[in-house]
Amino acid sequence: MPDAPTAVARPSDQSIGLGVVGARSFVATRAVLPAVDDTPGIDVVAAASHSGAVPAPWADTTVATYADVIAHPDVDAVYLPLPNGMHEEWTRRAAEAGKHVLCEKPLATDAATADRMFHVCESAGVLLAEAWMTPFGAHWAEGVGRAASGALGTIRSVDTRFTFTIGPEAADNYRWDPEQGGGALADVGIYCLGPIVALLDADPGEVEAVATMTPAGVDASIDVTLDWADGRTASAICSFVDDEQQSLTITGDGGTIELTDEPHTGGDPYRPMIAAFVAALRGTTPWPRPRQQTIELIELIDRVRARSTAAQAH
Repeated sequence: MPDAPTAVARPSDQSIGLGVVGARSFVATRAVLPAVDDTPGIDVVAAASHSGAVPAPWADTTVATYADVIAHPDVDAVYLPLPNGMHEEWTRRAAEAGKHVLCEKPLATDAATADRMFHVCESAGVLLAEAWMTPFGAHWAEGVGRAASGALGTIRSVDTRFTFTIGPEAADNYRWDPEQGGGALADVGIYCLGPIVALLDADPGEVEAVATMTPAGVDASIDVTLDWADGRTASAICSFVDDEQQSLTITGDGGTIELTDEPHTGGDPYRPMIAAFVAALRGTTPWPRPRQQTIELIELIDRVRARSTAAQAH
């Protein structure tokens, strides 16, 4: 087992300095950075974007380049809300500079890449954490948490869906670019397969998948079926071209839990995610999703991709 990352050396009364590489990202500006602002003990101290412009209220932290963020003396950790295909390079560069890394999901385009990313961070004594907010949210506790505690008895099936539409005006979106790790499975498969792995396991006996492919070779949607030798089953639908819908149905021999994307009052999952990152950097509590859990999920995504058959998108 690798050694624990070295805790941030700043005194407890000094905030951890966070650098942001890719500060105009939608998830950064709408969710993660507001959560950082609302979390004690961490502050954005340097930020850069591809265009050079950093939005308010973080504009006064602007530096010229991504490399300048990593080199900034007040940066203890770096947040990477970059296109998927850029995660490995900037994780490596941050780790080699001794900076901890919070990398936007999906961590890597495949398990081999993820393994290299963890290796370079472990060798540098820094934390690599995937910014996947779902396990920190109320829906996860209500669904996966309750089912895992035995509330439904033995789990027999898990069915998930995460679909939305990326319109034609977003043709330059990296999610349509195979060179940047695009595709519905790569980008949102974690939302669908994550609960399945948590409640069943990452090693089904049978994997089947049908993907609708774009001419560029990106899966616009994918339907996945998983079967285990003991009769357990799971299904997942991921799509960039369907109406927006997120759902999770967990069936056990003692009942069923059904969760949809109806509004809830369970709080913002990004805030507890950032709080957990701060606690891990301080050495107070370990990051709750260790390397093996992260790798197992990506390995299943790799397996689904390898087993998928393709239909051409119209």
